Amino acid sequence: MAIDKDLLKRLKILYVEDDDVIRNELSNLLLGFFGKVFIEKDGESGLRTFLTNQKDIDLVLTDINMPKLSGIDMVKKIRAIGSNVPIFFATAHSDSNFLFEAIKLKVYEYIVKPIDIKKFLVSISDLANILYQESLIKKQTADLEKYKEIIDSNNIVIKLDVNLNITYVNELFCSITGYEVDELIGQDFTILKHTDTSNEIFEQIKESVLNNKPWHGKLKNSTKEGVIYYTDCYMITTFNSIGEITGAISIQKDITEELNKKRGIQLSLMKDKSQIFIKSKEGSAQQNMIINTLKNRLVNLTNDVEKLKKMNLKYTDSLNSLKNENRNLTAELSTFKNSSNRYNKSLILTKENNELKTKNEKLKSDLTNFNHKKDEEIEELKLDYDKKIETLSEKLKSMDSIEVLNQKLNYWKQKAKDEALKNEELEKQIIAYGDKTFMERIFN
Repeated sequence: MAIDKDLLKRLKILYVEDDDVIRNELSNLLLGFFGKVFIEKDGESGLRTFLTNQKDIDLVLTDINMPKLSGIDMVKKIRAIGSNVPIFFATAHSDSNFLFEAIKLKVYEYIVKPIDIKKFLVSISDLANILYQESLIKKQTADLEKYKEIIDSNNIVIKLDVNLNITYVNELFCSITGYEVDELIGQDFTILKHTDTSNEIFEQIKESVLNNKPWHGKLKNSTKEGVIYYTDCYMITTFNSIGEITGAISIQKDITEELNKKRGIQLSLMKDKSQIFIKSKEGSAQQNMIINTLKNRLVNLTNDVEKLKKMNLKYTDSLNSLKNENRNLTAELSTFKNSSNRYNKSLILTKENNELKTKNEKLKSDLTNFNHKKDEEIEELKLDYDKKIETLSEKLKSMDSIEVLNQKLNYWKQKAKDEALKNEELEKQIIAYGDKTFMERIFN
């Protein structure tokens, strides 16, 4: 077997030899292969060096026959303090009593002098490999212990046999459930089951364990007092040294608080959604009321517009009648002017002229009263129509859809004003050009 020099360099060795020549030659060789070599010349100093540095010594190579303290006695004292350090005996003796003594002391190897260095290094290399593997196992075991401590402090740990009966629980589990350890050992795993949890889940768990399949899921459980708690459970199968299924180990995380928070958030969201729905419903009802109110206002305004249209038509008919009367009066005025010229040419004053003059004065007075009365009526009509038009215009301004109608109303308002001005102008012309006969004919 090849010698692994790297593994040899990891070792620290105690070499004890009373022969100066052998000790010097072999120690020089050993210093080239091992990380550190403690060298002593008798059993007493060898024991003292071991006791002082036993944590740094990985193996001991010693002679048997030495002054002050033999190799056998030195090893006995080393074993007496409970050390299991590997021992290599180097001796020229082959006494059977010595061999029995070496076996009792659990000596790792017996090397006959003169030492075959290659054979010795091969044996040491085998030992170094074993020690290295053991150190790895120790390290892994230490890491596993740390992991176990971390898992135990943060998770529920339950060990089960093949029938899913509880064989171990950690402290965290007891603090969460309120059970004592003695109350749980030997109990069926389903003792923790909440009544809402289906038995099929535990049948699935048992089937997975017996078939060496991991199981993962959420469980709803009950404490000793009946309080509900939830766990995220991971179940794996366990085996003995010959590969037989011994049961399972369950690692569970308490997720009760996490689920409660999620439920709280969900309830809050549901509450917010319901409030939003109610508000939107109330807002929709309010909008419908506003829309209905606007519709009613639009209907009322439409009716007002229709009434106004009818009033405008009536007013227009009145204006047309006045226009016709004005045209007739204009024609009669023209006729009267012609007759008046003929009377003026005759320069004959008669009784009829005097009477006509009196009538003319009266006619002028009546015409003035008539014009004044008409002016008042027209002014009242204008004010009434202006007020109605302004009121309707204000209503129509709030409704963008009847903007065109508002413009038409403004047009008719201006039209009415223009016609009123024309009537006034016509009346002024009648008064200006009318004589007695003409006025008498009009008003009689």
